[in-house]
Amino acid sequence: MTRALFHGLCLLLLLAGFSAPAAAQSQPGATGEAPIYDDNRGGGSLLSLFRGSGDELLPPEQAFPFSAELVGDDVIIARWNTADGYYLYRDRLSFQVQGADIAGYELPAGEQKDDPNFGAMEVYYGRLEVYIRLAEPAAGDVVLTAGYQGCADSGLCYPPMHSEFDMAGGTRTAGVSSGGGGGGMPLQAGDRLGALLSGGNLPLILAGFFSAGLLLAFTACLYPLIPILSGIIAGDARRNSGRALLLSLIFVQATALTYALAGVAAGLSGSAIQADLQSPWVLGSFAAVFVALAMAMFGVFTLQMPAAVQTRLDNLARRQRGGTFIGAGIMGMLSALIVGACSGPALVAALVFISNTGDAWLGGLALFAMGNGLGLPLLLLGTAAGHWLPRAGPWMVTVRRVFGIVFLGVAIWMLDRFIPDQVTLGLWAALLIGTAVWLGGPLRAASGGLAPRARLFVSAVLVIWGAVLLVGAASGGHSFWQPLQPLVQGTGQQQSVSWQKVATVDELQAAVRRASADGRSVMLDVYADWCIYCVQLEQSTFPDPAVRQATADSLKLKVDVTAMNSADKALLSHLNVFLPPAVIFYGPDGHERRDYRVIGFMPPEEFSRVAGHALRTDTL
Repeated sequence: MTRALFHGLCLLLLLAGFSAPAAAQSQPGATGEAPIYDDNRGGGSLLSLFRGSGDELLPPEQAFPFSAELVGDDVIIARWNTADGYYLYRDRLSFQVQGADIAGYELPAGEQKDDPNFGAMEVYYGRLEVYIRLAEPAAGDVVLTAGYQGCADSGLCYPPMHSEFDMAGGTRTAGVSSGGGGGGMPLQAGDRLGALLSGGNLPLILAGFFSAGLLLAFTACLYPLIPILSGIIAGDARRNSGRALLLSLIFVQATALTYALAGVAAGLSGSAIQADLQSPWVLGSFAAVFVALAMAMFGVFTLQMPAAVQTRLDNLARRQRGGTFIGAGIMGMLSALIVGACSGPALVAALVFISNTGDAWLGGLALFAMGNGLGLPLLLLGTAAGHWLPRAGPWMVTVRRVFGIVFLGVAIWMLDRFIPDQVTLGLWAALLIGTAVWLGGPLRAASGGLAPRARLFVSAVLVIWGAVLLVGAASGGHSFWQPLQPLVQGTGQQQSVSWQKVATVDELQAAVRRASADGRSVMLDVYADWCIYCVQLEQSTFPDPAVRQATADSLKLKVDVTAMNSADKALLSHLNVFLPPAVIFYGPDGHERRDYRVIGFMPPEEFSRVAGHALRTDTL
């Protein structure tokens, strides 16, 4: 019995540690640049959606050199001399002629390719000529606009492109249909997943978004859900591995379905519903629920609460402790709202796709698959907990109190999104010191469990760290893991970035115009306090020396949409941003370099490379 209790408490403490403010220091989701899939490379292809790549792409004009020639009064030849190792999609070719109507054109047969992006496709390697017949002889200026899309054999793909060729002047103007300024940067994660949705290959779409959710599970998004699910399973008196699996499955499916429905509603309405659910009122209410559940775990409802409120809270807590299927579903739905602030590229790609196409079914299925990917580790952990957590007995009071502490940690984690960092550190300090008193106090000693020396050692560690957090809070600290950073900033710590804040569309446009007049590029950060990845960018990416060097000469603007008021929503709409974080770059000409827009978290090394390209003051 003692050994089972020891194993169970070790697991509970491990889970409690996951739910602590590791969110602020967690490893980021890989949302930098990478190929959609590695072509013909087998097993690792799905992971290439998100991992970085050392492959350097040629600029579009070098990968797909384009020219055109008017060879008769009514015939135009469009030519591509595609570089070795690159290919064009046959069904992505399109033509328009300004000054004349097209009577028709014939595309030559392409090479069959089992393309991992879109399935079986015809593609063109090397030289391609397309003869375009005009409905009448060309008169005056004739401009051919050719649309096309291509990839490299390595799996790195370009966004859809277009080129205009003036028949009279023999000049070509190339661009990217997404509005970018050219360049050779590969599609980022959100664009790649958006292209995946547009491809219409359902199995590939579901696999890609499931992989996105699985990678999202190893970020801060998952941490608060672990103790919630574990608390449901721990209180199931009839617990076994089968029931734990079923409870976990219901919890995960409720989370995934709610996440998908909220995403579909946001995409159809054009409003970031997930962001609205991160308001202080909503998060504060959720935090209050977890505090109430913790108090129920501690058995203290009868101290001060009115009878009616006490009865309702006690019933709610009892249902969760009893491990009911309905309770698991309800908590799964609430948990979907908790992770709504994790606006990774997959979520944004699905929202953009739904809003642009109105295809809520496909977008919803993609988000449902992503929710299941996010929930897969929960399913495994929940099933394991059903086997390893201690069975019901007198010492179940100890288990309940441990989960009461964990629920208080979840409440603090949620409050951290909108209260000052120093207050958050103070709350963590109070929780750690209170836990230490409980572990080392005389009431705990009589209940058995861990050996007294181990118990006292853990208590001492918690007291010391709690005291450090209190000192950090008093000195203006921000991080749970580095609370004393303000006291040692003089010893080589990274400096903070100086931002100019803009609050309205007019202020943003005016700032960009002033920068353009001075010949400067602009880096715009779309930020919110409740956005996990925004905080990670703020703490680890922007202060990095390489990033500071790459952005040194640019004007740095910040849009803070924490309040999500009407001005904030107007700014997001103007920028075509559903959810923060987003980092947007403007060239010295005042136009956005859309190819380099960053959605979600990007580590410093990748970000410095993107920013270095995006903020160049010469013509891209």
